[in-house]
Amino acid sequence: MKFDGFQLGDVRFDPTSRSLIASDGQSVRLRNKSKEVLVCLLEQPNVTISKKDILDAVWADVTVSDESLVQCIADIRRVIGSEARQIVETVPREGYRLNLPDQSVHQSALMRNLAVLAVGLVLAFIASGLFWLQQDGSREPVSIVQDTSVEDIPGTASREAYLELLKGRASANRFSLGESLAAERNFRKSIDLDPTYARAYAELGTLLAVRFENDWTVLEEADKDKALYYGETAVSLDPDLWLAHYGLGRLHSVFSNLALAEKHLEIAMALDPGNEDARAYFGVVRTFSGDADGAVKILEQAVRSHPNPPYWYHFGLGHALFNARRLDEAEASLNQCIALDESSPYCLRYLMAVHGEAGDLDEARAVAAAYSDLGFDLSIDAILKLVPFHHPDDR
Repeated sequence: MKFDGFQLGDVRFDPTSRSLIASDGQSVRLRNKSKEVLVCLLEQPNVTISKKDILDAVWADVTVSDESLVQCIADIRRVIGSEARQIVETVPREGYRLNLPDQSVHQSALMRNLAVLAVGLVLAFIASGLFWLQQDGSREPVSIVQDTSVEDIPGTASREAYLELLKGRASANRFSLGESLAAERNFRKSIDLDPTYARAYAELGTLLAVRFENDWTVLEEADKDKALYYGETAVSLDPDLWLAHYGLGRLHSVFSNLALAEKHLEIAMALDPGNEDARAYFGVVRTFSGDADGAVKILEQAVRSHPNPPYWYHFGLGHALFNARRLDEAEASLNQCIALDESSPYCLRYLMAVHGEAGDLDEARAVAAAYSDLGFDLSIDAILKLVPFHHPDDR
């Protein structure tokens, strides 16, 4: 029997040609990285694959955040259509699972096609990666991992400090207390290797801000002083580093010094006008300051301008819309946030509030159940402790 690929909702995937075909026979476009994620899931159908394993398989040679994977999953679901969430399932706190019907007929054909694909990729890698084309046209063997010269690394003369920073960045992007602690060790080692490396201080200050935002540690005055030391040192070492001002602005927002937070975020925006992170977080701070309408305008611009806005942009916009009492729009933004990260506690908390405010109690209870299933404390006290901006009447 001829194997003609896998039916995935509204499209069919042919692993030999790596093409997606709609029911009308037209080719469906999918980004290359998203195709690689799909192939990774197809290699182990009906099995939960961790985010780390997918990231290691698809982005083996670079360091990326979980948001890159989330965007690929969203791409895949968009082309699959109405059954997308049943076919590509998010397994909270574990990873993703591609659910297919009986594999007994197709499994051997799948493995043959994926084996052919893998061999082709390996041969292409060998052809392009193990040789360096010289200016005179000759080819000479080189190592698979190219040495990075210190001239290529901005901000430090220490390659080792830079590599430690990249390791820390990878851990920080996995967003848990354990990974945050691992990232802190890497950033501290980076600073030990180069005490003048401004970006390492900025990354560490930002990391601590995220830790405080998520109540991953009991915040003492000494913790506040230590975190501000890293942020302020980053700015003093390199006043023109946008990340230094971004990190310090984020820290000041955590410590409720909103005027200083806005000042540093405005500097970050001026230093790198094309980077939407500072603008988006500036919008978040405007919500904290009570200017929900102004925050909506800022965050709407950030969402429009970013080619692939991460989930927290939509959370920030939904948060601002909720406080502006534009509940239907808030619900849409928060649902978009959850589409990008189904286990985001931020988005689930405010979506509960939106449904409650609108009187949709059944919907609010369903979101509350999802929040509780992820292991979060559903008590009012616990939730309000994690809500940085609320009115006493919200209780």
